[in-house]
Amino acid sequence: MRSLARLLLALLLCVPLGMIAMPDQRAHAQPQPGGGEPSGSIRISLLDVPADRVDDPRANSYIVDNIPPGESIARRVQVTNDTGAPATLDVYAGPAEIRDGNFVPKPRGETNPLTSWMGLSADEVTLENGQSAEVLVTITVPADAPEVEQYGAVWVSTRPAAADAGQQIQQVSRVGVRLYVSVGEGNGPPSDFRIDGLTPQRDAEGNAAVAVRVQNVGGRAVDISGTLALGDGPGGLTAQAVSASTLTVSPGDDGEVLFMIPSSAEFPAGPWQATADLQSGWSQHSFSSEITFPDRGVGETHGGDDGWSLALWGALGAGLLAAILLALVLLRRRSPEDRAHPAEKR
Repeated sequence: MRSLARLLLALLLCVPLGMIAMPDQRAHAQPQPGGGEPSGSIRISLLDVPADRVDDPRANSYIVDNIPPGESIARRVQVTNDTGAPATLDVYAGPAEIRDGNFVPKPRGETNPLTSWMGLSADEVTLENGQSAEVLVTITVPADAPEVEQYGAVWVSTRPAAADAGQQIQQVSRVGVRLYVSVGEGNGPPSDFRIDGLTPQRDAEGNAAVAVRVQNVGGRAVDISGTLALGDGPGGLTAQAVSASTLTVSPGDDGEVLFMIPSSAEFPAGPWQATADLQSGWSQHSFSSEITFPDRGVGETHGGDDGWSLALWGALGAGLLAAILLALVLLRRRSPEDRAHPAEKR
């Protein structure tokens, strides 16, 4: 029983109760003694953006960098206490992975190569309510580091309440800034994705949705978000554009950005002109197609960027093959006299 209690304690202390997605991260503080609603929140935000990435939305939210072997970078984060009372907060680095379209932080105490390269100017900050502090994050890449992209987060975390000190299970809240760090010379591998197609569908209750299939065709992870617009519907109807949760896709993988149409059990089947506008950092792609929602289940898939490019390359390949065959036919039809050396003709 004692070992089980320790396991439960470790798991709970490592559960991320806050968010790890937006530029100004915020997590609810721990409940007050006696059990009440959280009194406020803790926040963490990125202060430094590389000069060559100021127009990159991802670089304004996360630490997104390429570092040559043997070199280092430094970035500042700001930690804010909005809990309603003085608080001592832990600051630490932790690993993460990309799994099933999500950026998944690992439990506190685990490590990966990226976390071993990181140093923080403080491992805790004591702040009055409303007060902020800056923490310097330094990443130094060894000269023999492999040239791959690594993932992690810089966390700020509350501590267990005093009332919980004697309990086996304690609750904490944490919130972090993501890290996407690749190793290599120059600007690192390119980052890009493509749209492979979109599929209208309805669930068992009749609610409509559109799944947009995407493929990571670059050398770094992408965080894909965007909007779906539906226009030219029955009788000229136009639906309000909808957004989807961010999809994180590692290099070489694919996934679906799912756009749920709210209050759509009676949504007309169509046809509709669907336009998906997706973005990850500087990479932006759009695809538009006429769709019709099925009564239930999955409807017809309409091809995206790759369908057009495959058709183009197929046509070019067929044309090139035809030209080669024509040249061979003409060559075979030339008379022996035509193929003779000019001096032999004389």
